[in-house]
Amino acid sequence: MNDIWYQNYVKPQIRPTTQANYEAKIYQHIIPELGKTPLNQLAQKDLQQFYARMKTGGRLIRTEQFGKGLSDSMVRGLHAACRSALEKAVQEELIRTNPAVGCKLPPKRGREMQALGREELQRFLIQAQAEGYYELFLLDLCTGLRRGELLALQWDDLDF
Repeated sequence: MNDIWYQNYVKPQIRPTTQANYEAKIYQHIIPELGKTPLNQLAQKDLQQFYARMKTGGRLIRTEQFGKGLSDSMVRGLHAACRSALEKAVQEELIRTNPAVGCKLPPKRGREMQALGREELQRFLIQAQAEGYYELFLLDLCTGLRRGELLALQWDDLDF
């Protein structure tokens, strides 16, 4: 179900960077773990157990650096993908109710934003200048544009 939902309803409408994010969730975690369970037999407890497994041992790479479990935000992202796909299955009348509704998820924790200090910023810009990216990073730092917005800028977009 997740693959059909993704290929037909999600992928045509999202940017390539978002596609890579969804594909990692679906093809590396969701389908290998839940793909053999028939859609009409998938229960809330199955999803809850899946999220618990991902939280304790779902990381596939860099386990020595970050531990074996996925982050809370990644588990919530897996849930969002499952919930959305299952909601589409309800709309298509493949199942009666969405088993993802009501699942208990890891809490959303606010984090303090980490910013570069004045000296770190100077070193960063000196290195960017040495590599030919000074103007790009300076524009980014001064405007707060997202990567896609920054890279899509045209000369006509700038107002001198």
